[in-house]
Amino acid sequence: MRNIIHHRTLREQVADAIRKKILQQELEPGMRITESEFATEFDVSHGPVREALRQLEQEGLVEYRRNVGCSVRNISIKDVVEVLLIRGSYEMIAAKACNGHFSEDALDEMTDILESMKQMDEKNLMDPAVYDNEFHRVLICEAQMPYLVKAWDELDFVTYFAFYNEKEDCSVLADVQYEIHKKLFDVYASGGCEAVCKTISEHYKHSIDRILQDHGLKKEDFPFSFDMIDFHI
Repeated sequence: MRNIIHHRTLREQVADAIRKKILQQELEPGMRITESEFATEFDVSHGPVREALRQLEQEGLVEYRRNVGCSVRNISIKDVVEVLLIRGSYEMIAAKACNGHFSEDALDEMTDILESMKQMDEKNLMDPAVYDNEFHRVLICEAQMPYLVKAWDELDFVTYFAFYNEKEDCSVLADVQYEIHKKLFDVYASGGCEAVCKTISEHYKHSIDRILQDHGLKKEDFPFSFDMIDFHI
């Protein structure tokens, strides 16, 4: 069994710290943020902060506007649901592209991620989102479609946001994450395009239904159809 080791550069550490502030709403949507305030707070030079903010811009958590500068992006529940629908459709595309069969390397990587999920630090609110992203990204990469991978990566921010809006505490969420993804893995390991696509569809429908229930929303409240993640071969 290989171990996944996460090396964090100074830029990544600063990005993690700012991301956590945003998702825990210490930095509110629309709030202007500057390099100098974070450089002072984290006792680092402006360079790593500038790089971290550019990373967070790519993730969709902050935005740069002319005559305003950098500010926290306002991310709504509609944004979260929209991106989950898109991601679900991306995964079904990837599953069809590889005909529902995964390489041994991909299955090994998923196994390692599952093991990391079992060992998550219950106090670290980042871990569930990080490992969730890593697990699902393995399937996307199996399609060997670089533009699909790029499109997937550009939507990472919503995964972080969705996890920080969970109603369950982190210890419960950590346990649930492993069980959910172990069930996905078992289907992926067995292979078969139909079974894999059906499982992906059910996974995303369940996630979206939970979010709608938590926020007192219905599908009719959205301007778009949810049919894109319906199971079709």
